[in-house]
Amino acid sequence: MIHNLNSVHLLLVAAAGACIHLSVREVRRRYISIWRLFAPAMFALFVGAVLSLLQLGESRPPAPWLFAAALGGGFALGTVRGMTIGIRHDMYRPQVNLTHKSKLMLVWVAIVVGVAVAVECVGAFFGSADLETPRLGAALVAMLCGGAMLGRALLLTLRLYRGDRVSA
Repeated sequence: MIHNLNSVHLLLVAAAGACIHLSVREVRRRYISIWRLFAPAMFALFVGAVLSLLQLGESRPPAPWLFAAALGGGFALGTVRGMTIGIRHDMYRPQVNLTHKSKLMLVWVAIVVGVAVAVECVGAFFGSADLETPRLGAALVAMLCGGAMLGRALLLTLRLYRGDRVSA
């Protein structure tokens, strides 16, 4: 344990790195698979859940409904985003049509999850009471991003599945 950092923070850094890595890999691909849609979202949700649990374990925990609201708001944003993404089916697999800006949006959301982990690690390292509010904000942002990634992945999966059933 270095200052207030422990193995949980190491897990958070690894999960945020995996989220960023898988998001970059997803936007580079032309064809899409279901696990590639859900993998970055699961890592982002893991980060959001752990950061939320760390905040709820504090001496003065925030209201739990804040985290539920952030998750629900992110899920709503992700589903709206998933509806606006174009899908085209060729003879082999479905293709997701994204502009370059849209592809970078997923990577930016993953980077925001990484920044939230960095804020938590810095706040835990210094252990100052002044950093409690940024740590709470980082947990809420991580939950928002995780919900957005999950909503996007779920809606795209439903649209891909429905498209395969219609074309068959």
